[in-house]
Amino acid sequence: MKTVILDDWNRVYENHPRLERLKALGEVVLYHDRARSEEELIDRLKDADIVIPIRERSKFTRKVIESLPKLKLIAQTGTGIAHIDTDAAKQRNLPIAVTPGGSTDSVAELTFALMLACVKRIPYGQERMKQGDWPPLIGGELKGKKLGIIGLGKIGSEVARRAKAFKMEVSSWGPTLTPERAAEQDIQYMSLEDLLKETDVISLHVRLVPQTTHLLTKEHFKLMKKTSILINTSRGKVVNEADLIWALENGEIGGAGLDVFEKEPIAPDNPFLTLENVVLTPHIGWVSAEVFDRFLTLCVENILQFSEGNPKNLKQL
Repeated sequence: MKTVILDDWNRVYENHPRLERLKALGEVVLYHDRARSEEELIDRLKDADIVIPIRERSKFTRKVIESLPKLKLIAQTGTGIAHIDTDAAKQRNLPIAVTPGGSTDSVAELTFALMLACVKRIPYGQERMKQGDWPPLIGGELKGKKLGIIGLGKIGSEVARRAKAFKMEVSSWGPTLTPERAAEQDIQYMSLEDLLKETDVISLHVRLVPQTTHLLTKEHFKLMKKTSILINTSRGKVVNEADLIWALENGEIGGAGLDVFEKEPIAPDNPFLTLENVVLTPHIGWVSAEVFDRFLTLCVENILQFSEGNPKNLKQL
């Protein structure tokens, strides 16, 4: 059995001890760069029985899936599968195993890093100091502020736990969230409109599906407080980026902390890069040494279970 690991850009899996269990099943091949075309990706996987894609770096289009008749399993790192043509996978009877919970804490931690950076104006202060200034900045506090969480899944719930430690008031809305489920975590359920109007910080934690694509637009930003901060560590397309830029440039909201973007990497002329009320990170919420280790551990377990005829953590297609 041949297993191929794609897009190990940081070489974190090179000589990783977890690979020994896979090598006992057969050949293991790692690629440390991105395939430059569908044809190159197909060529890399033409003899593979199993592929481990690192997050969503490679696109599994219908053409790619249909060109790999030998492929038996996509052992996905993370739970996002927006990069996979799931209709093609379903028609091909190609299972997708995921690794739930692998990056939950890492994303929740970055959410608060961005929140604090925005409220305390850390990047602006650092930049001024590097220029030789000692700026008299006035930041804010999280204590007593109202946090609105959009999407109360695993990550949203961990963000809520941390918010309570900061003595914030937490409320939530989600496409499938019920007042009863929110109450189980001692969180106030609100309508989306009320949440946008009443909270001081809004943090996005929904999956990217058709229902959540451009979930927030210009009309939503108009509802928010002029001092509100938007944090997005979910997916870039959950927000209409052009509308968010308009809101930031025109003072409709106070600021934003963004780890994800509609197009990644962002273009050199993206207006976000020139706005002082924006804190940016290059989609690193899920990236940590610990996350990579958990991902591979879970992937190996999924592969071994699959090879024994007892598959687990399969996505419903």
